[in-house]
Amino acid sequence: MSRRAWPHPVVLSLLLSGQALWGQIVFAPGGGPALTPPPSTSKPEDRCVVQGHVSNAITGEPVRKANIRLTRQNVAPNAGNTSQGPQGYSTISQADGSFKIENIEPGNYHLSGDRAGYLLTEYGSKGVGQGGRTITLRPGQQLTNISLGLTPQGVITGKVLDQDGDPVAGAMVQLVVEMWQRGKLRHIMQNGANTNDLGEYRIANVRPGKYYLVAQIMRFSPNGEPPAEPGKPDIRPVRTFYPEATAIGGATPIQVRAGQELTGTDIRLHSTATYHIRGRIVGAIPDNPSDRITVSAAARDEQDPMWTIGGGTSVTKDRTFDIAGLAPGSYTLTVFTAGRGIRAFGRQDVEVGQADVSDVQISIVPPTTLHGQVMFEGNPPAGASPVSLKNVHVYLAPAEAMMFGGNMNGVPGDDGNFTLDNLAPGKYYLNVNAPAGTYLKSVRLGNQDILGREFDLAQGTAPISVILSYGVAELDGVVQFPQSGTDSGDAGPNGQPNATPDAPVVLVPDKLNEDGSGLRFGTSGAGGAFTMKNLPPGHYRAYALERLDFNELQNPDVLKELEIKGTDVELNQNDKKQIQLPLITTGDLQQIYTKLGIEVSQQ
Repeated sequence: MSRRAWPHPVVLSLLLSGQALWGQIVFAPGGGPALTPPPSTSKPEDRCVVQGHVSNAITGEPVRKANIRLTRQNVAPNAGNTSQGPQGYSTISQADGSFKIENIEPGNYHLSGDRAGYLLTEYGSKGVGQGGRTITLRPGQQLTNISLGLTPQGVITGKVLDQDGDPVAGAMVQLVVEMWQRGKLRHIMQNGANTNDLGEYRIANVRPGKYYLVAQIMRFSPNGEPPAEPGKPDIRPVRTFYPEATAIGGATPIQVRAGQELTGTDIRLHSTATYHIRGRIVGAIPDNPSDRITVSAAARDEQDPMWTIGGGTSVTKDRTFDIAGLAPGSYTLTVFTAGRGIRAFGRQDVEVGQADVSDVQISIVPPTTLHGQVMFEGNPPAGASPVSLKNVHVYLAPAEAMMFGGNMNGVPGDDGNFTLDNLAPGKYYLNVNAPAGTYLKSVRLGNQDILGREFDLAQGTAPISVILSYGVAELDGVVQFPQSGTDSGDAGPNGQPNATPDAPVVLVPDKLNEDGSGLRFGTSGAGGAFTMKNLPPGHYRAYALERLDFNELQNPDVLKELEIKGTDVELNQNDKKQIQLPLITTGDLQQIYTKLGIEVSQQ
């Protein structure tokens, strides 16, 4: 596959200075970064043309003003690409859906399109969010009959009502999907929308699939709230799942088809007795005194770490806080500062029962510094230059929600030493990119092996030792397509690419890392051939898939069922092996999903 496509946007909720501020980090919709045309190295008569038509994949109607992108694949590092960005060409479809790109350098490309109201779609993909096929352009070729069908977005609309049936303005409604991460089924927040003054919401850009809906009223009290009237419970609306459940276990899922608009999806907020968490900040916050200090309460579930903000408040001058409106449950309190960026300095878990919780203390943990060293093991291949430390990138990934700030990535110096400083307390994963020709062999924290494992970053942490080793392996092979023979991905005589699609190739090690890493991905090209380089030595099961669902490949039950369809591969250092892989079709995968009771959208 050309890239690992993360299937959904992520909505990040931040409570900042004096009010609830919502920001979206969107990874999927839109055409991506601007394309820079490749450097022109061919003769004018050897340049290529791609011409075609964009239509609605459901109705067949032409799509005008679609953003068409032809992105070059397999560009060697520094091969004349000084833009530090993707190479390729772009254009806009005409009123009749037609498009034309001229003066294209020969090479391998992926074609994609999108526009408002439609989902980003790659040419030749097996479904929304799936990678497409490679188009190989030989010198002077012209592809004139490309058909690109864009899938229209799904839309969900409805109202948020209180228990009396009155509209609730300013409520936040979010989509929730089930995804496998780190071997566990988790619920992940997706894109959402706020309700207007009529209590109405509209969530657009929804991909086909199964979702849950959750609504809540965000409360942020700058100076705390007075206690409820003595002798009377503080009844308030609380986080509610569609149609009116207080937990996701009682929620009704929603199935969205391509281009479908679901209307009347109303959520009736459940009201219950709520309580306060009151306490004090202990310790000095090492930041600008003018920064606003905030405490937020995020609801948590130890079995399923889906989190939502339950409320928050500013910290008073005497370092006390009072968060109101919290339903019984488990919460994580986090101390933030907002000013010169967002920083988290203290965390405390709190259980709320049937009464206010008082005298909570949140200890400030000063930011810490992580030191480490990157070392190389072995020798580069004969005639190859040693890998430069400048091409090594070290970065931290938070293992917990609500962790921000600090310098979480860096490049080692000439001596291999690196420093990540100003880090908030909490649990992390350390990731290191291995430059071409090397693989990540070991990451140790003192005597502890933390390669792909969670570790707790506390003040005084021992230095980290990272070992990158030469001796990578290479795996070459051919995917055997049913009834396809040896068709190539090149252009055929009729101005269209031939029928053989790209097929994702996956190598699964005997044991995945705790953070879900360890899978290796490749893609077959012309005639089903593929090459996977820079592979760590080890034992793998190899699969060629008609459709790649990265989410389900994190499901241990699916991996177990796939084992009989895989091919064993043992790779030693500097190995170069060849294999043949039968294609596992979408129908084969669907049989596994059906057996396991898994609902997977095939659109």
